[in-house]
Amino acid sequence: MKTEPVPFDKFAKIGIYPKDLMRMPKDLRDAILSGELSPLMRVNVPVGDNSAVSIPMKIQLAHDKDGRLQLLTYQIHRELDNNLKLNDTELERVRKGDVIQKEFQEDGKRKMRYVQLDKDTNALMYRDVATVNFEEKLQEVDKIKDIGLGIGQKEALASGKPVELEVGDQKVTVGIDLREPVGFKVMQGDMEEWKRQQAIRYDDANEGYMGYVQTDENRWEYKQVVDRLRHEESVQLTEREKTDKKEDKKRGLSL
Repeated sequence: MKTEPVPFDKFAKIGIYPKDLMRMPKDLRDAILSGELSPLMRVNVPVGDNSAVSIPMKIQLAHDKDGRLQLLTYQIHRELDNNLKLNDTELERVRKGDVIQKEFQEDGKRKMRYVQLDKDTNALMYRDVATVNFEEKLQEVDKIKDIGLGIGQKEALASGKPVELEVGDQKVTVGIDLREPVGFKVMQGDMEEWKRQQAIRYDDANEGYMGYVQTDENRWEYKQVVDRLRHEESVQLTEREKTDKKEDKKRGLSL
């Protein structure tokens, strides 16, 4: 994605302007611009009238089915945010770390999407199935490009299930992973290693939710992003800000 124009207008909506991108640590900036899911970040989101609300989230650049670049944002939640209205069976599967395929209605059209839970934020990630061409991606990987997939393996991959392959004397596991730039992951190791990595939680490995914070001076510092017991406060603060703005507008109209 580095060869494409940076969508500064989309970054600006969450309070990240060109100068803020340039001030980011290079490894963080490069990861975001290449389409990787960012680590936790606390960004200053504009809410109007030159004010902003500091919100912890992850961000990711991804293409839609028409090839247009989108900026996806995943705010942190105390409990799983079921904004996609998954049923109980689907919720149980994503909680276990599975990637599921689900049909959605949008603008009167049916769309098949992959859905995956980001356990760091408790947000549901999704990507149009049409944007993840796993067969093409496999052919780009030198160590497995000569391996042919059987019908059953292709069906499993297409449905969101990982597949374990024998490559010489090594095991390689491949599957849909929406945290990756192309929505697809190739990992050295067997299925158990895949499950172990998919189950890792950010807060288990990094006590205190360490990540990048956009300070008042628009600098980026690596420190505690959000206290465990204050997840909901940022969400509540955002809602209060919206309510206050609406009330201010009403009062302004009545004057």
